[in-house]
This record gives sequence, C-alpha cells and structure tokens, in this order.
Amino acid sequence: MKKAAVLLILALSLALASAPNYYPHKIGMTWIYTSGETQTFESVRNVKNQEVWELSHSYDGKVRYTDYLSYDANGVWLLGVDTGAGIMPYDPPIKVYPAAPLRVGQSWSSRTKFRGANLVVVNKVTAVEGVVVPFGRYNAFVIRSSLTAQGGGASVVDLYFVPGIGVVRYATQDGGQIDLQKFKP
Repeated sequence: MKKAAVLLILALSLALASAPNYYPHKIGMTWIYTSGETQTFESVRNVKNQEVWELSHSYDGKVRYTDYLSYDANGVWLLGVDTGAGIMPYDPPIKVYPAAPLRVGQSWSSRTKFRGANLVVVNKVTAVEGVVVPFGRYNAFVIRSSLTAQGGGASVVDLYFVPGIGVVRYATQDGGQIDLQKFKP
C-alpha cells in the first residue's frame, strides 16, 4: 500500500513537472485577492526575440503598476516594472521562480540594480503546507522571499504557491495575510 502511494505521488509530481503551465501565464488569466488587488496578464510581446508578458496590478479597476516577465527553461524572470512613468528595468532581471518543479529545501537568489539602488532577493521553499483560502483548499509550496535594499531596508513574505494556479496566499512576518478569492484561468 505504501509503495503504491509513493508511486502515485511520484507520478503526479512528474506530471506536474512536465505541465507547461506549472508557472501559469496566459492572456486574460486573472487573480483576485482579499486585499482588493486584481492581477491580470494583459498582453505578451516579442522584445529582442524574447516573449515579454505584461502582468497588471490594479485596485478598483485602476492599474497601479505593471510587471514585465519572461518564462524560459530556467524559470520565471522579472525584467522590470512600470508605475506609470515608463518601464524601469531590473539589471540583471530578478529570478522569480527556478525551473519547475519546486522542491522543499530549494533556494535561489538574485542581485540586481533598480533605479540606482542595489537589491538582493533570496527565496527558499521551506515546506509544503495545507492552506484554505476563499478560492479553495490546497497543498501549497511555502516560499520564504526576502528582499534587502541598499541602505538596510528589508522585507520578508511567505508565498503559498500552487502549481497551475500561482500564489494563493501572501503572508507577512507580522501575521498579515492576503488570500486568493477568485481565479480565472
């Protein structure tokens, strides 16, 4: 019985690993969170032979900022952001996620310059944990993400990531959380 369960888990893991939407991205895909934020993939364009995906972040129907992302065999990359004053690049891009699949204990980091400041982003998959959010109940990878800025500013957030859906919960170290309310694939 235990052997069958292990084989089933292995088969499911391999199926998820080979799924093209492990890190979901499709035009019109939308996530709505309890904070009032809506994230939507608005468009994709080709820039210097690279697909660049535009992910808008809006509140009350008004876009506050747009992330520019790329997806390749090495993972997901944050190329830059537009807060309304034009695209500001990360140099080099920030690795948001490594190549799929994720596994507990895995870590990755990025050092970049943004608007003249040095940033360091460190991520680690700390656990797989059951989580209940308004949109459903999931086993999610918990990714601890810390950002340190030149001059000492820092933030730490736990991202609850579900393959094929994305982030279902953002949790801060002070106990705050933002949950997924609705998802449109």
